[in-house]
Amino acid sequence: MGKILKGIVGGVSGTVGPVVGAIVRGIATVRSKPKKSSKPPKESQILQRSKFGIATKFIKSVKKIVNLGFQSVKTMTGSNAAVRDLLNNAMVGVAPNFEIDFPNVTLSKGDLPDAYTMRVMPPLPDLEVVINWDPTELSADDMITHGSDRIVIFMYDETTRRSLSMMRAAARSAGTYQISMPVAFEGKTVHVWAFFVSDNGEMVSNSQYLGTMIPIL
Repeated sequence: MGKILKGIVGGVSGTVGPVVGAIVRGIATVRSKPKKSSKPPKESQILQRSKFGIATKFIKSVKKIVNLGFQSVKTMTGSNAAVRDLLNNAMVGVAPNFEIDFPNVTLSKGDLPDAYTMRVMPPLPDLEVVINWDPTELSADDMITHGSDRIVIFMYDETTRRSLSMMRAAARSAGTYQISMPVAFEGKTVHVWAFFVSDNGEMVSNSQYLGTMIPIL
């Protein structure tokens, strides 16, 4: 059952009669209740639904990060924006064998400076993983503004679908961050992405795909 918020002139939450209401980024929205079709879906519709299912399953594992990374998109949630971007730019394969092209997956879009020197170092024993970047690639003046940016890291094992997120880890000025991986990731091929978020959480850089690595004991 839906609710009319703040009286008859307020927003709508849930289904009320023929309309469906929702709050998206603090804004009350209303749309018509979709009608069920009695027609069998076309092959193109089935294939699109297959792609959509693959994309949404992956984005669910990184929902918190993409909601931060796509916060500049005001017309939809960060998760929905990330799914749209993945479908447009990172879905490959021939029907019905679709799959995600992980190097082209984007987790954030923004105006903060990137760290072009960022990379994952060769894995260390005891499941220790190090990510390095050079803070001096920014000028001294830019570091005054952006030195306190924090790195956000996402790691994903596509075989087991396990993921690991680090929100607001090391400062940009540190130039390095060491991660102790869970034992479940030992010997697995793990995809790695990273980007920066401003100290106040209101700006991000474009996400960078750092490749794959295999944690070792």
